[in-house]
Amino acid sequence: EELAHQIIGGTLPQGSVLPTEPTLGEQFGFSRTVIREGLKQLEERGLVRVEQGRGTTVQQRDSWNLLDPAVIRIALEYDQYDREMSLLDDLITVRRVLEAEMARVAATQLTEDELAALAENIERMAATYDDYDRFRALDNAFHAIVMKASGNQVGLTIVRTIHTHGGVRPPLASAASRAALKRTVVAHRAIYDALATRDGEAAGELISKHINSAWAERRKRRST
Repeated sequence: EELAHQIIGGTLPQGSVLPTEPTLGEQFGFSRTVIREGLKQLEERGLVRVEQGRGTTVQQRDSWNLLDPAVIRIALEYDQYDREMSLLDDLITVRRVLEAEMARVAATQLTEDELAALAENIERMAATYDDYDRFRALDNAFHAIVMKASGNQVGLTIVRTIHTHGGVRPPLASAASRAALKRTVVAHRAIYDALATRDGEAAGELISKHINSAWAERRKRRST
């Protein structure tokens, strides 16, 4: 965890060589076996390369597994101090493309029970404006039902990771944030209507537009 923070945060820059295993053991107070396992986990996440005779070298950012929960969580901790928020922008783009395609497919595959669950979810969201944690859980559940119906398990896993680690919490005391939640419900109703009429193209376009507009609002709050 500490070495991952140093690498992702830039304290250990690309190309730098980590101290030897015995030195790391003394630094962190762990046995060589534990240190070796830690380095293995960093290597599996693309953060370092361990080479016999050359030591452990920090890898460039495009080698990192940015969909690994630990990597994305730490990277987002540093991204929040970057006014450009480039990582979150990239994640939202990936989410938008995947969800739009999955919505197109789901429109022809949703069962009547799943459509009923979506309708019920919307009504619960409309009654939960004062509890953002509950609202966000319902919001994610709505999207999960649609994605599961598409049958795209890889897409579902990727988007779930983005949902889990890429959320932006608005201040509930703000009138603007409450208005944003209401707009989310309106957007979900429109998406539901398209899904209920089995219009996949409309559903995909609406969900893409919804994700874009929601992120634009959240991005604006973060940058002010």
